[in-house]
Amino acid sequence: MRIWNWFFPYCNITGFVDEMYLASLINKGREAYTRGTTNPTALPAEVILKMATINGAKSVLWDNEIGSIEVGKKADIVIINPFSWSMLPLNDCISSLVYSMRTENIESVMCNGHWILKDKKIVNVNEEEVLSLAVKASSNLLKRAAISLPID
Repeated sequence: MRIWNWFFPYCNITGFVDEMYLASLINKGREAYTRGTTNPTALPAEVILKMATINGAKSVLWDNEIGSIEVGKKADIVIINPFSWSMLPLNDCISSLVYSMRTENIESVMCNGHWILKDKKIVNVNEEEVLSLAVKASSNLLKRAAISLPID
């Protein structure tokens, strides 16, 4: 069963991978509108990566705990497999992360020193049960709100 995303076309794009890419696109559009040019150096990939890491932590006042790899900070890390059709060739690693990486490239995720995702498997949650509960909750919400979506 698939629900059409005709009303909320971006409702499934919620990860930092897509947010970095969208930040670059939005800035290019802003540059084109305000200056009549698409300057690729206006917001470099390095700046976008900082926006997603240390500057994101600063924005929520957690930069003393997260956002960079430093002694005394929480061990949060994402392991990426760059050897896929979307990221090759790897001419510039940071540009590849920002412009070419997809969620499929994420192999493992550690949060505060604990594996959350290891070898593409969620570690401490029954994924099938959570997905089943999410589908049921969504269905119940749609019924309570009297919303009918086109389904194929």
